[in-house]
Amino acid sequence: MKIALVHDHLCGVGGSERIFQYLCEEFPKADVYTLSYNSKNTWPYFKNRKIHTSWLNLFIRNSETFRWSFPISTYVMELLNLTSYDLVLSSSATTAKYVRAPKGGHLCYCYIPTRALWNAGEYFGKSLKGKILKLFLNYLKRRDYEAAQKIDRFIAISDFSKSYILKYYNKDADVLHCPIETEKFVPLFKKRKEHYLLISRLEKWKRVDYAIEAFNLSGKPLKVIGKGAEGNSLREMSKGNISFLGEVDDARLVEEYNECKAVIFTPFLEYGLIPLEASSCGTPVICYGHGGVNETMIPVGKSINPTAVFFYEQTPEALNRAIEEFELTSFDPKALTKHASKWNIETFKKAMRAKVNDLLSSQSKSTTSAQTSG
Repeated sequence: MKIALVHDHLCGVGGSERIFQYLCEEFPKADVYTLSYNSKNTWPYFKNRKIHTSWLNLFIRNSETFRWSFPISTYVMELLNLTSYDLVLSSSATTAKYVRAPKGGHLCYCYIPTRALWNAGEYFGKSLKGKILKLFLNYLKRRDYEAAQKIDRFIAISDFSKSYILKYYNKDADVLHCPIETEKFVPLFKKRKEHYLLISRLEKWKRVDYAIEAFNLSGKPLKVIGKGAEGNSLREMSKGNISFLGEVDDARLVEEYNECKAVIFTPFLEYGLIPLEASSCGTPVICYGHGGVNETMIPVGKSINPTAVFFYEQTPEALNRAIEEFELTSFDPKALTKHASKWNIETFKKAMRAKVNDLLSSQSKSTTSAQTSG
């Protein structure tokens, strides 16, 4: 059986690139395709795989240039003809789902319907790109919808994501939560320091801004890990109690999870690996309580062993109230780690393999039925 694996791009170190790595590990003989690949800007694993890219690889070298390549990138991906394969497994939040796949053989692991189209205002803000895109928004939405109709089966990363796939694409989806590396993100049993930790791509839609405002007001120490287009403006608005570490390697990341008092999680997301990684390290989370976190976190008041404090407004005042609540609440690190253990990689890989085999089996039955009818 010939299988092709496709991802939007491999020019960043986000959660989706990590998940795509797990898919590549599970299917080591599959061919790997993506719009663009930069070995210096993504996870080291991909250096061990042959990566097929498009001509846009000459221009897209990081997540920011990928973002600005939209929607041209969708047309380029649409030219990728993978109909000679038995099955295409796409890992997509934007462009990968546009590839030409064999009839009856396209399985899409969908993080969210294309945010740049269906939530364009938040994604682009008031930028010139957003204003230009708005002129063509209805047409591009129609193209995105039509691309989704060609996909044989969707797998959503959460119930929240599933609801959006149904809303925007009118397609049903199975749900398979993204995993974390539970054997890597472990408690180090270190003495906790007094600072908080925020880990995020520094993009407008990640809403790091109000966390900076909250810690400017409180004066509490905050470390920020990540980089992005909003990095400079966030640094400029920050007071001396806030430090920016940039991107760090996994070993340093585990250290940081284990040293902080709690992790701050600000965005409205369909899922989010960071709260689970924190839990796996025995670290509680203070998070915006809408979206996918409702499927992975247990807020204070819902269990004797909570994993998080929720707040429900994306404002500095609401976040600071949640931090005050956190400082009056006790958490059991062992219970946090046990909770996160359910999201392990092997369980995810086994479930994904079963879904691939199920689609291949359906293809075989359809072919046999057609031959019999003929």
